[in-house]
Parts: sequence; structure tokens; C-alpha cells
Amino acid sequence: MTETPDPKLLWFNFLKVFTRGLVQINLYKPEHPQVRQALQEGEALLGQIADSLGGGEFSVTIDNDKLLINGVPLIASDKLPNSLRNLYSKFRLQTITFLPGANGDDLLALCQVQAFKGEAKAFLAEKGVERIKLNEAVYAKVDSGRIQPQPGVVAPGAGAGEGQGGGAGQGGAEAGPGGAGAGQGAEKVADKLAGQNFETALSTVVSRVTSDPAEQRRVVELLQAKFKEAVEAGVTRALEEVRREKKKVENDMVRTESVMTSIADGVVVVDKEGKILMMNPQAEAISGKPLAQLSGKKIVDLAQIENQVVSLAKEIKSDGRADVSREIAKAGSETMAETVKKSTAIIQNEDGKIVGAVSIPTDAAKMKQVEQLQQDFIANMTHELRSPLTSIKAALEIIGKDATPGDSSRGILNTAIRNTERLNSIITDILDFSKLQSGKMIFHQEGVPAAEVAREAAEAMRAWTSSKGVTLNVTVEPGVQHVYADRRRTVQVLINLISNAIKFTPQGGTIEVSADAGKESMEGFSFFSVKDTGCGIKKEDQGKIFEKFVQVAAGEKVGGTGLGLSITKAMVVMQGGRITLESEPGRGSTFRVALPVFKGQGEQQIFEQLPDAKPEARPWWKTLLGIK
Repeated sequence: MTETPDPKLLWFNFLKVFTRGLVQINLYKPEHPQVRQALQEGEALLGQIADSLGGGEFSVTIDNDKLLINGVPLIASDKLPNSLRNLYSKFRLQTITFLPGANGDDLLALCQVQAFKGEAKAFLAEKGVERIKLNEAVYAKVDSGRIQPQPGVVAPGAGAGEGQGGGAGQGGAEAGPGGAGAGQGAEKVADKLAGQNFETALSTVVSRVTSDPAEQRRVVELLQAKFKEAVEAGVTRALEEVRREKKKVENDMVRTESVMTSIADGVVVVDKEGKILMMNPQAEAISGKPLAQLSGKKIVDLAQIENQVVSLAKEIKSDGRADVSREIAKAGSETMAETVKKSTAIIQNEDGKIVGAVSIPTDAAKMKQVEQLQQDFIANMTHELRSPLTSIKAALEIIGKDATPGDSSRGILNTAIRNTERLNSIITDILDFSKLQSGKMIFHQEGVPAAEVAREAAEAMRAWTSSKGVTLNVTVEPGVQHVYADRRRTVQVLINLISNAIKFTPQGGTIEVSADAGKESMEGFSFFSVKDTGCGIKKEDQGKIFEKFVQVAAGEKVGGTGLGLSITKAMVVMQGGRITLESEPGRGSTFRVALPVFKGQGEQQIFEQLPDAKPEARPWWKTLLGIK
């Protein structure tokens, strides 16, 4: 008996396939194998969904920030891929309904509609699609400020001349000496005009001038025409000034764009979030990768693909209601960015407007070759140093075993052995840094017992702590889970932290190494801690200790390469973890390393493989180490 598939699983799988089709139709032609495969899978899934619904309709709705399937809430809309959300927002869609019998050709038309500039319904009708229905979201706009016609408007010559005009004239004739009645009549007219609209007020004034209805109409029409002419002339003068300023701004923009486009052939089109939509062949040549691999990635990440520099306005959305920020986000090698900046000069006219640019070509290839020679020299030198150093250390250890306990030379031998260990540690740091720079450091992540990692690292450093008179304790919380990590590299991370603690912990001090499980929001991680009772680190110096070639503790610099903690942080981050520091001067320091819990295979979220559903983590550890 065949098991009935879970309806929600069918829905999720269809959304995955449909989203893949939306992305691929922008990259390939409809007959491309990947596009056809996505459409065939979508048609098969629609058939299974129709069977599970007993031949009913299958509707996908986005409403109130939720995605609903046939009215059943499925997932928050902000968890959906951008390509799927953009389809709904672009055409103001609320529901897409798939009728029984919808096939791959119908899905193809629905995917192609995203590039259509008209109405989505019209496009589907043109393609003959009848088994996919689109329902648009309806928005009602209430105009509460509309001016309603006011009652009581007296038509010219209707009663104003007979009642108001005649009464006023008679009152003026019958008034006593000094024209007191005329003054009172003027005041009454002013009171009337204050509560009337323009047309009524105009009729009232004209009725005081003449009692002839025909004459009143002619006067009103003449005054209205003159008023309209005066308003139009004023508006024209105001608009002319606005047009001149607008044209001036447009000309400045055209000049600036012309200058920028004249010094570059490549064109990259991004959306309002800075994600790549399109690239021309010249831009693909610069990036070194085709659009198919870069589509959906942020433009600022482009600088990590090759030795490149990206400058991007922090506000790239079109907004006519507020001023745009002048801040610029830059990505890429600082050295290269500074070189490009110093090799280009902007030409301005006497009004300060940009009209051109002067550039001196930079020999980037030569710079890159020099950097490669430098890296190769460091790697070869450290390899050559390690071989004789290992032989020297082995010889000293053999001599130390033969020396008698009371012999004064034994102390000298122990000092020599410790110095060889220190040199070996420095060479190891340089080699690891060289591997990180060249991208040759490989991590073999698997399920590793956190307790065993903590104990192994502590045992490797116990001899050093004993010789210095420092107590080293290991505690493991019961039930701490396995971590998904490279065992050897993770042990090296803890050894680096313990070694750092030994350097700054005085004789009689204590170092505690522990492993514990994450709580609440951090339950997906297991934690390693290295706590010491050393001199501590000032708050203003805590942000520097993970930088390369920096060693600061309680304001005092110590010996060493200054690479240990920067390499340690890079190793943690490259394994999907994080490292934090808590310290106060005179109260010691606590380093905490969080690594993801091992969950086995096949337990990833169902949307993890959806295109642009999950932004790719930016490997900022390269910036930390100064790697280009």
C-alpha cells in the first residue's frame, strides 16, 4: 500500500520548484534543460497536490505578512525567497490559484510574467493560460478632504439683483445725512462674503454694481476669465523657475553619468537591496564569474571574488521625499582602493559641477605579483626554519635526559628547550596565517565530542602550566552535545586560548577550561570557555586583540607574533562559530567559543536550498586578517 505524501511537504516542494523556475527563467532560455526540468517537476507536483485535494483548486496567498495555502497559514512571508515575494508585490497580487490540469507550459508563462511591463492577467490571457488565475489585492482610497458643493449659491441675476441689489440701492437712497446707511450696507456685504465661496461671493459683489441680470452674467464671466488669466500667468512664472532648476539638475546628472560611464565598459544592475540582477559581458569579465553564479548576491560581496574594489551609495532606493545620504559603502582591499583613488582626479567647472575625470592606469597585476612573491617567501622561509629547529629541539631533549639533577647546565638546557618551543609556536602561527591568506586551510568538519576536545587541549598544555605554577582545571557540563567542527583545528583553537591565558596568569593563578551547552536562543551551539585569573584587558583594548600583529594586555605589549588570536577567531568563524571576550583589568579574562551542534545529515530547513532564501554568509574573516 502506497503511503499518502504529507500535503505540506508537497506544498513546500512545489514552492521550491516554482521559485527555482522564477530564477532560472531570468538566466536561461525556456528550452534550457534546467528550466525544462523545473517545469516538469512543477507539473508533477501540481498533479499530486490536485489528487491530495480531491481534484480541488490549489491557491497560494500572501496576506498580513503570511503565506497561506488554501487559507491555511504556512510560513511568514519574510521567510520566502525574494523572487517569489517580488512577483506578488510587482503585480499587486494577493492570490495565485492553480486549477486542476495546470501544466508546465502554464507554469512557464507564469514565470515569464515577471519580465512583463503590463498587467499580469493580460499576459496570461495572451499566452492562452486558463488554468492559473490571479487575484489582485484591492486598495480603497478615501478622499476625506474633498470639497462638497455648498448650498445657497445665488445665480447671477436670479435674486441677488432683485433682493440684495434693490434693497441696497433703496437703503442708500433713504439713508440719513452723512451716508450712514451706505456704511452699514457695506459692513453687511463684508459679513456675507466671509461665509461664501468664490463664485457666490463674486455674484454678490456684482449684484451690488448692477441690477440687470444679463449685465451681471457678463460681468461675472469677464471677472472669472481675468482671474483665470492672472492665476495661469502666476503659475507659469513659478513653473518656469522650477523648470529651469529641474533642467539644471538634470544636466548636472547627465554630465556626471556621462563621465562615469565613459571610464567603464561594464554595467551591473542591482535591486534596492544591492543584490545583482543583471550584468553585461564586460562586467562578467571583471568579476571573473558568470551572471548565473552571481545573481542574487550583494554587489559589495563582489570584491571578495577577485582583487577588486566596490564603491556603492548606502541609499540606492529612489525616493523623492527626502534627501539621499552621501555615505558610501566600500568593499575590497584597502591598499587597492587607496591606489585607485589616488590615481583618479575629478574635473570640475567653475560652478563646482563634475564635467570630467583624469585617470592614471594602475598596474594591478604587478601589485598582485609582488604580494604573491611576499607570501611565497614567508611560507618557504618558515618551512625551512622548522626543519633545523625540530632537530635542535630533539638534540636538546636528549642531552637534558642525560644531565644529572644537580647539574647547573640542566637549567640552561631547560631554557633552551623552552625557547625552541616558543620559536616553533611562532613558526606555526606564521604558517597558519600563510595558509589562511592563500586559502589553503581546509576544515574537515564532523561530529566531535565537546568534552574530549576540551580535555585533549588541556592535557596538551598541562606540562607548561605545571612548570609555571599555574593550576589548570577542566569541567564539562553533563549532556553537552557534539559539535560540528574540525577536531584538530578546534583543539588548536583552545590551545591558543590556553597558551594566551598562561602568558598573562601569574604563578599561583588558575585557568579553567570548560564545555557547556547553549541555552534558549543559543541552544543550537555548544560552548568552550577558557577563564584565567590574570591581569585582564582594558575595555578600550578589547576590540584590538583579535587584529593581526597586535598583543595588548592591561595596556602592556608582550612578545610574540601577535597572530594567535586573529588566527583563532578566523578558525572559529570559518567553522560557523563565534568567539567573545569578557574581561576587567586585574580580574582576569574569559574567552567563550560557540560552535554549532552536530545534527547529522538531512535535518536542514526545507527552504535552505531555495534561491536567495538564505543570504550567503559573508566571510568577513578575510577582512579581519587583511586578506584580499
